[in-house]
Amino acid sequence: ASSVTKLHRFGTARSATFHWISPRRILTKFLRTSLGKQLISAKTMLLQIAILACVVVDALQRPRVIIAPAQFGVPKDYDDLSELLRQRGHAVACAPLSRLSWLRIVPSVFTEAFFKGELKPQGTLDFFFEALDAAVADAGPDEDLAILGHSIGGWVARAWVADRGETRVKRFVTLGTPHNEPPEGLFSNIDQTRGLLKYVRANCPPDPAIFTCVAGTATSTDTLGDVFKLDAWDDELRRSPLLEALVSLPSYLALAGKNPFGVKGDGLIPVETACLADCPAIEVDCHHSDFVPSALDSIRLPETYPWYGS
Repeated sequence: ASSVTKLHRFGTARSATFHWISPRRILTKFLRTSLGKQLISAKTMLLQIAILACVVVDALQRPRVIIAPAQFGVPKDYDDLSELLRQRGHAVACAPLSRLSWLRIVPSVFTEAFFKGELKPQGTLDFFFEALDAAVADAGPDEDLAILGHSIGGWVARAWVADRGETRVKRFVTLGTPHNEPPEGLFSNIDQTRGLLKYVRANCPPDPAIFTCVAGTATSTDTLGDVFKLDAWDDELRRSPLLEALVSLPSYLALAGKNPFGVKGDGLIPVETACLADCPAIEVDCHHSDFVPSALDSIRLPETYPWYGS
């Protein structure tokens, strides 16, 4: 405040005081008026519209996720994962397979190609291809797709993309998928896929620019002696380390084609089997799955068995 001498019209001099009022105070008073409140309301509305527009644009840019299930897996087994992806803004569709769908593979067992280990996805896996067709049926012609393949669903989806000439796939992620057949030797001659995986490897190369392999590392047994030291049940972990070892060791032996001790994996698929040489890979401390398929509903494993979708 400052004091000045001011002449009034009658010629007498008086001392007057002037007070400085800050712009902030003036603005505050104005915003309390009816007009000010309307401006605030309009500004808030515009901000909300801008935020909503950003959300819509972001959602439109997120690719539709197509889940290719594991062997004998059905959409219900992936409900939790699907909901998690939807919460992140993705549209999600799981290939609508049923347990009975897999019976369509039986005729291939009685063919010459089966016994020679020369099966091809076309004809053998038509039921899976048709399920993937159904999963993308309502996707737009220019809509981006992201394939999420679990276990063998990963390489089956690779074959489907190549067979259908699908160009909308902009992301391809596999979870514990056995991409690599065992090295030459006894187990490569046995070939559990009877030539299917060999065909996919030779004819359906992944694009490293969009492809990512995710491998689990939750289960590893260093030596045979360690097996005898494992507990049948661990109260703290609420898991069976002994059962995990007894399941993983023969699986690692068959898939890696070598001494399974010291091999890291998700309990079924070794890391080296789940990763492709030219593609980005991520290792996660998790198990292969949180369900065991059965004739009816799958048996759900406890939360103490975290898997790729946890």
